Amino acid sequence: MGGTTSVFKRSAWLLYIAAASAASAQTPTMDVAASSVAVSTTPAATVVVSTASPYVIPSTWTWRNIPQNAFTAGEDLYFVITWGVLTAGYSNLSIHGIETMNGRPTYHIVSEAISAGMADAFYKVKDRNDAWLDVQSLTTVRYEKKMKEGKYRLEEVGILDQVKHQYFVHSLRVDKNKTEEFKGPLPADILDVLGSLYYVRTLPLEVGKTFTMDVYSGEKVWPLEVKVRKREKVKVPAGKFDTFLVEPMMRQPGIFVSKGKKLEVWMTADERRMPVRMRSEVVIGHVAAELVSFHKLETPQPQPQDQPPPAPPAPGAPGAP
Repeated sequence: MGGTTSVFKRSAWLLYIAAASAASAQTPTMDVAASSVAVSTTPAATVVVSTASPYVIPSTWTWRNIPQNAFTAGEDLYFVITWGVLTAGYSNLSIHGIETMNGRPTYHIVSEAISAGMADAFYKVKDRNDAWLDVQSLTTVRYEKKMKEGKYRLEEVGILDQVKHQYFVHSLRVDKNKTEEFKGPLPADILDVLGSLYYVRTLPLEVGKTFTMDVYSGEKVWPLEVKVRKREKVKVPAGKFDTFLVEPMMRQPGIFVSKGKKLEVWMTADERRMPVRMRSEVVIGHVAAELVSFHKLETPQPQPQDQPPPAPPAPGAPGAP
């Protein structure tokens, strides 16, 4: 049981499964709610408000501009999750379209994951995570979670206000009938966990380089470092790829690294920087996610869409008949 649970909780970055619950068990570099005051302590509604901002925002702040050709609306990536030789589940990463948020175009990114096989018999998982990434700045403006993991049930909506540099989160633990709301300050150009994966895809990866960014998760801001370890060719069910091996980690133990266990992600060495494999150590053995199939538009042409047509899921992937 414990090993099966870890299969899903250790694949946080690539598949964005249980990122908040994994984060809450660690010690952050900066807790943005450290000086918080509980306004209400009733079981149905708890509001936590941070009283001061530890971040210095330049008076000249404006939306940054990051041109990119790595991804666009219509991209779909389908993965199989394995635990050793066993199939533990399936996941997909998709960009459903370009949607307007507060007058600005955003990529609507969706990650879904379901358990399968023996893992499903012991620990059922059905997760969906949405993120809205500003097209110009590649910063997160909104995220949503709908998570079903064993008896655990969570529904959460978060607003990351890039202009006021504040967050507002409404969280419902469905299994406990407990609602909480959180408010607090943010640094400039903040990302959520899912958005950080897509941002890394736009970076000029080179062996030996390290990139740092701020990531919001679990009412905390985490300094995430992504190190490019090496370049190598790998074979996955979707084919053979020339890739960069990158390792996301915290400056201190956090949501991506705990108790000496590391997470490795292989991204294609072309301009797409497409994730094709993820591998992480767990309590027993390791968990891996490998690309099974993908669909992309040849020429990125982001255009706002009210109702983008859904892409058909791959056999065995979430949403497949």
